[in-house]
Amino acid sequence: MIISCKDRKLDFTVEAPPSKSIFHRELIVRFCLGASDDLNPGEGDNDDIRATKACLLALKKGGREVVLPCNESGSTLRFMIPVASAYLLNVKDPKAERLIFETKGRLFERPLKELEEALAPHGIKISKDSESRRIIVTGLMTPGEYVIDGSVSSQYISGLLMALPLFDSDSTVKVIGGIKSRRYIDLTLDVLDKYGLKTGSEEDLFTTHPAYGIKAPQGSFKVEGDWSNGAFLLCLAKFTGIKVTGLDPDSHQGDREILDYLAVNCENVEWDCSDIPDITPYMAVVAAFVFDSALFTGISRLRIKESDRVKAVREQLAAIGVVTEETEDTLVVYKISEEAKKDLPELIKLSSYHDHRMAMCAVLIAAILKIEVDIDDIECMNKSFPEFPEIIRREMMP
Repeated sequence: MIISCKDRKLDFTVEAPPSKSIFHRELIVRFCLGASDDLNPGEGDNDDIRATKACLLALKKGGREVVLPCNESGSTLRFMIPVASAYLLNVKDPKAERLIFETKGRLFERPLKELEEALAPHGIKISKDSESRRIIVTGLMTPGEYVIDGSVSSQYISGLLMALPLFDSDSTVKVIGGIKSRRYIDLTLDVLDKYGLKTGSEEDLFTTHPAYGIKAPQGSFKVEGDWSNGAFLLCLAKFTGIKVTGLDPDSHQGDREILDYLAVNCENVEWDCSDIPDITPYMAVVAAFVFDSALFTGISRLRIKESDRVKAVREQLAAIGVVTEETEDTLVVYKISEEAKKDLPELIKLSSYHDHRMAMCAVLIAAILKIEVDIDDIECMNKSFPEFPEIIRREMMP
């Protein structure tokens, strides 16, 4: 699809979609407390939220063998393995014999080792079927102390925190190896607290209490705007006339950090991206037009997302003449030269790598340079921001 920002004034208003991070957590916690009236797909649901809803509906249906369609959603898979195990493979009341998690895209290859090691002492075995690209979970899950390496993904910890209240006794989650993206764990604690599931928390130890006796939530719920997609919109707004609404500046979402980044006024910048991997690609694109050089550290996790986002963003920037460098955990972006801008062809082809974040980066490049860009796939944005492809058709099509 050709996106044309040439001779266009982008001055529309766009509302940030609901926070995917909070939406997942609210759906799961409410379900664990007995509320299931909000699991039918909604008109504005992105693909990841649809995956979580479908998995929860599968849990509700039950059966000896339960199939959970995770699509490409890493959050859904990592949350639902412990939640579904505690719900259906509970040693006190087993309702299933095994759980089958269906995956698409790169989800099958994304790491689960740390979660597997935490669950194994409590009766749960995780195995992978490479031929069908399914993940199989069997066993009977017990309460107690769960020890998990938190240096890879906070989603493992969040999944356990939402699962363990399903037991009839206190359990703990002990984190070793440090915690990546602590602010995402705080979002989980906020949702648990909202629904009366008080959780004792220290720096690396979390205590959960049984959910028994807590009434099922009633009525609908509203989710605040998403700062991950909001970061993309705010980066667009920096170079265009668009206005962004629906974002809470006091949000606990970690990607709110984009405000600090966009406010920096210097020639060279160094930024730790360990806790904000989802917005780092946007930051890298912005850097090519704002700073003489930008050093991004803590970027190794970008390699195991829907695409290898370090490789992807470097290729996108190389297509417009931007020089970059990388090590295993760092990325350096240098400002685009005036010569490179003059030598740009009339039409630039960029790949989305079938990754919603990288499709947004391609749109950002087109808008900043005010050029035409041929992007192979914008529908992948449905994973997190299904409204935006229609905005592109309306505002950026030639």
